[in-house]
Amino acid sequence: MKKSQRVNIFFSLLFIMVSCFVVLIPLYFTVLNAFKPNAEITESIAALPKNPTLQNFMTAWKRLDYPKVLGNTLIITIFSALGTVILSGMTGYWLARHRNWFTKLCFGLILCGMCVPFQCIMITFAKMIGVLNMGNHFLGVIISNWTFSLPMSIFLVTGAVKVLPLEIEESAIIDGCSAFTLYWRIVFPLTKGTTFTIVSLEVLKYWNNYLMTQFILTKPQKRTIQIAMMSLFNEALFSWDVAVAAVTLSILPLFIFFIAAQKQVLSSVTVGAVKG
Repeated sequence: MKKSQRVNIFFSLLFIMVSCFVVLIPLYFTVLNAFKPNAEITESIAALPKNPTLQNFMTAWKRLDYPKVLGNTLIITIFSALGTVILSGMTGYWLARHRNWFTKLCFGLILCGMCVPFQCIMITFAKMIGVLNMGNHFLGVIISNWTFSLPMSIFLVTGAVKVLPLEIEESAIIDGCSAFTLYWRIVFPLTKGTTFTIVSLEVLKYWNNYLMTQFILTKPQKRTIQIAMMSLFNEALFSWDVAVAAVTLSILPLFIFFIAAQKQVLSSVTVGAVKG
């Protein structure tokens, strides 16, 4: 093995180890301290629990109203991701297969949405939600999520469709496939990698969305996990043992999702990035 190859391998492994350290250490301390009483956390956050307890989780479960906020978050996340996949998939396919001045203009305008962060327009956006009477409605959050997710998702799908051979679609049309059947039975499965990329990225974003959700959902019974978490941290009876247990409960569903879909997520991120 050449010296340059050994150097490349060394720095690659070093980069991987540092990345794992940066990502896993906060998670380790969070889960570790979730099983400690508050006195042990104050004494040392790095020490193993002397008297492990589940009382922290029971208290956090009750104070968060965990089943309720989990259900609210799941509704918003699932329907936001489902709508993003359907709308971006069909729009991206149409833009990729109909190349003229109008589709180029539409594509350019859609990409402009990628350049506008929510913070720049959140006051105007909040007023618009009020005018449309979508405040304190899950539909308002879901449509808002679509608004800010579709530009990037359409961009990825358009790039993925462009590399697909036209001959496959032409053969299907000759065999009598309708446009709808052509997309869902042929094009959509071939862009599965990009679809999983969109799902994995957007689910993570929707789950952790706090600012937009707080603007739209103000009623306590409509709270998501992130809003409930901030309310917990702002309470007068704040304690670190309950807080870290609540954080652990908030990331647990996401952890289960990514573990269950590990192979699909990892392979799709690579494929989707290359096609995009």
